[in-house]
Order: sequence, then C-alpha cells, then structure tokens
Amino acid sequence: MAKLSERRVAEWWEAPGIEGREAYDEEILYLNSLAEELDLPRWALSIRDLMPRWGFQPCDRLFTVGLEQLVGMIGQGRAGMRVGGCGVISLESRLLLAHWGRGLLRWSRGSNPDGLLAPPSSTSLSPPQAEAARAAGGAALALLQGHLALDEHLERWANRARYPLTKALVDGEDAPLPTLLRHSCCYNLKHNLARVAQGIAAGSPPQVRVCQQALAELPQLDPLRVRFLRELTLGLAKWWLGKPPAGEWEAHLHQLLGEGDPVRRWLVASLYKCLKLWLQLLDRLGHLRHRYPALV
Repeated sequence: MAKLSERRVAEWWEAPGIEGREAYDEEILYLNSLAEELDLPRWALSIRDLMPRWGFQPCDRLFTVGLEQLVGMIGQGRAGMRVGGCGVISLESRLLLAHWGRGLLRWSRGSNPDGLLAPPSSTSLSPPQAEAARAAGGAALALLQGHLALDEHLERWANRARYPLTKALVDGEDAPLPTLLRHSCCYNLKHNLARVAQGIAAGSPPQVRVCQQALAELPQLDPLRVRFLRELTLGLAKWWLGKPPAGEWEAHLHQLLGEGDPVRRWLVASLYKCLKLWLQLLDRLGHLRHRYPALV
C-alpha cells in the first residue's frame, strides 16, 4: 500500500478546478512521475497545495498578487501565507461594500446616494424600488458582519417583501443578491454591484456574473489580468526550459525563482501546468486559440 504522502502527491490533480476534467493527461502523469523520483520536502508540498488548482482562481480579486507570492515562495524554498481564494473578501472589497450599502440605504430614503456605483439620474424612487434598495443595501452591510448575519437578513426579506422586485433579488440561492454576496471575492465586484443598482433603477432583477461567467468577461473588464497570467505562464515555461530571460520583467521572474534544482523545477512545472489549464479554459470561453509549451 502506498504511503499517505505518496497518495497525496498522486491524487492532488484529481480536481484541478476545471469543469469536466476527469482524466489525467501526459503532463500530469509526468509531474507525478517526477514526484515519485524526488524526496519532496514538506515545504515543497505545502507550496504546491497553495497553487491555483481549486479555490484560488483567475476570477479572484487578489489572484495576481497571490501568484507573485507563490513565485517568491518557490525561490525562497519556504511556504508562507498567500492572499486570495474563494470566499475571502479583501479589505478593499469590504470598503466598497460598505460605501455601496450605505449609498443604497440613503437612496431608498430619497437622499443623495453618495458611494453608490451607478446612481440613477433621480433620487425619487417608487415604493417597489425603495424596498429593493433597502433590502440590497442592508444585505451588503450584513455581509460585513459575517455570512450568518447575511443569511438571516436575506431570509427575513424573502419572508417580508411586499413587492416582486425585492423578492426576486433576495429569494433563493441563485437570486442576484445571494449570488453576488457569496462571491464578493470576485474581481468584478464593482461591476456586479453596479448591475444591481441599475436593475433596481430599471425595476427588474439584474444578472450578476460570478465564477465562470466572470471569467468569460475577464478579457473585456480586466485585460491586464489576462496578459499577466499569460506572460507569467510563458515565463515559467522559459525558466523551466533553461532559456535566458529577455527583458527586465523576465529577469525579475528568474531572480524570484532562483536556482533550478530538481525540487524547484518540479514546483515550477506544477505551477505552469495549473496556469496552463486555466488559460486553456479562458481560451475556450473566448473561442480563442493559443499555443503553450508542452512539458513532455
């Protein structure tokens, strides 16, 4: 029977975070074969566990920062804390939610909605719009107290709502507000909040975009994030292949990664494979074709 640590290495790729991916490919089998040959230290396995396989994805607001931290950990040979991850709300996002929530509450009372991301041309609201604004603003502020407070707030409004607009915003896990606030870690939080405010102004529930839908609009909303992801991925491949850096950016990346000993080479190849899988998903969503170097 394989040791627990050996099974852990082999099974790590079983849920790489990409829908429909069930079988290992040649590159994953190659990475597992490398792991079998190496006496992997605990720090290397800990760093590999922080890689973007699942729960740490390109739609996360702090994804690019977390990736740079991972590169530094590989170079230093020491695992540490990494920012970003599904459900983790950054301080910046918390401030955004607070401003938006308070702005909606002021708007619902007919006052100037300072802090609202997409204020309408008029502060005069119909009773259904005012109720929806109260429910949405209160939900954003409740989330800042924790998910239990948010659930209680949404359930209370689902039971007491007088108007269909409010009911449509809050009732059910797939309703706009529960969906948006469960995914406040998403890079497009500002756009989703604006969609809700615009929906209230139009008197119709909006469609918010999270997870794969957020990734589909990534090239339009945050093209620099896609460029960073692609260039970092290709830079990792170049380091792994032993090619010299071209330009200051690649030189800095190579400096962060350090010497190419077998353990670091395995880590860089593993990170490259994780990012390659996400880039291939982004290509499919955008109906694009890019070529990425093969590990085997």
